[in-house]
Amino acid sequence: MRLLGALALSIVCAACVGAQGCGERRGATQTAAGASVAEEPTPAPDPNEKPSLRLIAFTDLSGYLRPCGCQSRPLGGIDKAAAQLATLRADGTPTVLLSAGDLLFGETPDGAASAADATTQETWKAETLVGIFDRLGLAAAAPGPHDLSYGAEVLAGLMAAGHFKLLPSAVGSGEEPENLASTQLIAGGMSVGVIGVSTFAPAGTELEPARESALIKRTQLEIDRARNGGATLVVALVSASQRLGRRLSGALHGADFVILGGNADSIDAPPNRVGGGYVLRARSQGHGLLVLDVFTRTAKHDDTFVDTSAWSREQNDADLKARIDELSARIRGWEHDDSADKADVAVQKTKLADLEKMLRGPVQAGAARRRFAARFIELAPEIQGDPQIAALIDAYDARVNDHNRVAFANVLAPAAAKGAAHYLGSQRCKSCHESAYAWWTKHPHGHAYKTLVDVHKEFNLSCVACHVTGYMRPGGSSLVHNEGLVNVGCESCHGPGSLHVASPDEEPAIGMTRDTPEEVCSHCHTPEHSDLFKFAKYRAKLIVPGHGLPLTAAERGSHK
Repeated sequence: MRLLGALALSIVCAACVGAQGCGERRGATQTAAGASVAEEPTPAPDPNEKPSLRLIAFTDLSGYLRPCGCQSRPLGGIDKAAAQLATLRADGTPTVLLSAGDLLFGETPDGAASAADATTQETWKAETLVGIFDRLGLAAAAPGPHDLSYGAEVLAGLMAAGHFKLLPSAVGSGEEPENLASTQLIAGGMSVGVIGVSTFAPAGTELEPARESALIKRTQLEIDRARNGGATLVVALVSASQRLGRRLSGALHGADFVILGGNADSIDAPPNRVGGGYVLRARSQGHGLLVLDVFTRTAKHDDTFVDTSAWSREQNDADLKARIDELSARIRGWEHDDSADKADVAVQKTKLADLEKMLRGPVQAGAARRRFAARFIELAPEIQGDPQIAALIDAYDARVNDHNRVAFANVLAPAAAKGAAHYLGSQRCKSCHESAYAWWTKHPHGHAYKTLVDVHKEFNLSCVACHVTGYMRPGGSSLVHNEGLVNVGCESCHGPGSLHVASPDEEPAIGMTRDTPEEVCSHCHTPEHSDLFKFAKYRAKLIVPGHGLPLTAAERGSHK
């Protein structure tokens, strides 16, 4: 029973250490090592107090102008961000817009053979974004590795046309590309020191210990320089792995907030106290905005910030409730176990009562403290975007469409090897598979290309590969040359059909597959573009009468 008691005790400890911002709610501070230090409780903050400053941030925008529309609930759009920014600024709070992680560029488009093929399309997109950022008043950004995809000179040229600070604007030297830079901003009479740090490394890449230590020392020097220069607030924009971002926050002194990019995921999380500052991040690909309302007017400059975010409290309560439910269940089991030590059970009941008091405890931050309230604003489909920004995006799409139609006019898919199968198009399947063809024409696959034509993206390298059949495969389609192969046709799933058409009586069909393997579907149905895709569930919806199953009597009659 002593072992069971120790296990329950570990659950209780984890409730405090694991909860985001738990220390602020419960009157304690978590150090970098995870220890708790008691703080004096203060009265609840005045809900009517106006923020001294509002920080707004993107993380890992990765060049996204707007969502492609393939998701069940497409999120994001720089036009929607613009509309939300106007709303946030309407109350007159001084605002600073920032960014961390890949900003102007992301992955090479799927329809491009290499980054070089996409240079014009992607550079024009970056130019469009730079112009939009100037309209939005972006102040500073820490770039990511993809911002160098088209070379340092291209990035420098883009930045020459913009008015925001890229921190750092270039990689380091030699085999140590990590670099940093800083700037000082004035907003609402407050001096804000902004330090940009980037490892320019792929997501999840870690630095060697010596290089990490050197980067931390250099960052600390920049923070000290900002403080000595009169900065009353210091923000570090970090483009690095989540681990390195947290280690930086834990090791640095004087950085109030670390806004972390470089993780390229769709997760947003409440502020996390690490060392003397807070680590925050938003989702990737412009899915939303991270907003921090900062309150400092009646506070001492050297006060530690206190998190009074409803976002944090809700997460704390959810985590704590889960711990309470787990410990309650264990206690009920021990109460029915005659071998359980009664004294240990009593100890665990006391700890359970303490947890329940913590769940009911008030927010502990008063007007005399430096405090902040963070929130994440999701850019949902129902949000109306700024029409002027939307027009700029539409103009970019039309410009790229017109350019690529001409630029790729002579690009063909490779020819099929002699004797190998090539693509013919779904129309050639109709004569023998009439019921399956009829079903396909009503399925989303059967009009996938039209969804691009409707928004002037049928020649966009980021989109076309998954809306045509046999894209850049031997004997298949290309960006411009896709006659008979538009839409996601029969051969997209079952393979090129020329050999089967030549010998239709051969079983199994030559060069084709009847039961499509998952990897064929998952090439296009990625988490980014098809969030609800589950192969088994999706496959079941495709096997229907006329396509994988016999027609019913009524359906057979309709085909006569």
